[in-house]
Amino acid sequence: MFERNYDWRAIIKQIDPLAEEKIGAYADHSITRESKVPRKYKELILMACSAAVRYRSSVRKHGIEAMSQGASEEEIIEVFSLVSMAVGFTAFIEGIEALGDQLTPKKE
Repeated sequence: MFERNYDWRAIIKQIDPLAEEKIGAYADHSITRESKVPRKYKELILMACSAAVRYRSSVRKHGIEAMSQGASEEEIIEVFSLVSMAVGFTAFIEGIEALGDQLTPKKE
């Protein structure tokens, strides 16, 4: 499991509650509102961007959410493959590291 050492949102909320409120509202607006881009694709895009910058906990969060929105394991692997073309193969490896326990490889 990929755990953060600090709950960054809780720290921001303690120091600047208005900033945390605005950050949360922006994220909710961007991700959860109905738009031309379905939620599954938004989550796959965020997962890909997170893999590109090697942010494992975000890869995991958005990958799990993409799967709960209907993304298949094949789509997850394809997204990792595509992002690795842009930023390097280690993005593929980091993505699998973050979501490995959520994927079910076929037994040979």
